[in-house]
Amino acid sequence: MSRLLRDQRMPALKNEQGTAIIAALLILMLLTFMAIAATNTTISEKAMVRSESIFEQNFYKAESAAMEGVQQMTNATLPQNLLAALNPGPLLRPANSKDSQSDLLNLDTNGDGVIDNNDTFDVTSQIGTNTHLIVIQMPIDSGSSKSLTQTSSRLYNYVAYGLSMADPDSTGRFLSVSIVKIGFKKRF
Repeated sequence: MSRLLRDQRMPALKNEQGTAIIAALLILMLLTFMAIAATNTTISEKAMVRSESIFEQNFYKAESAAMEGVQQMTNATLPQNLLAALNPGPLLRPANSKDSQSDLLNLDTNGDGVIDNNDTFDVTSQIGTNTHLIVIQMPIDSGSSKSLTQTSSRLYNYVAYGLSMADPDSTGRFLSVSIVKIGFKKRF
């Protein structure tokens, strides 16, 4: 019986140079490189998603701070609380006299060319410690009163700014800074 089994075995290959092993190793090496590339892509995508999440949270905080400034000005009823010349406080400031439309001139009071929490954002929003707000009173537009007598009220322009900075990283840099500007008008 053993002789019968010996005769039925497959004959040995004559050319056993190792090409099958080399081909298998090349395929495994290719699969390894593909796995490393896929891992790097996944890590990059995770970082982008995290960055986008931080940006969105920061943007919505800045928008909420600007809306908080609008709401505080809307709730104010006394003219002395609504006019920056009569009440230049931490929330309300007059616009820059050189260029009232320039955000940089209106907000960058220390002149470093960067709008950040070192400037006039003295009011911290209820949202968090890294979220600030300020309202700038703009000049009155010509023709906004539409009346020659002083019995009518005037239409005043304001711009509310919200500044939000994401929590700083280990080096102290903020990962994301958002500034939102909302213009509104109030008649009194």
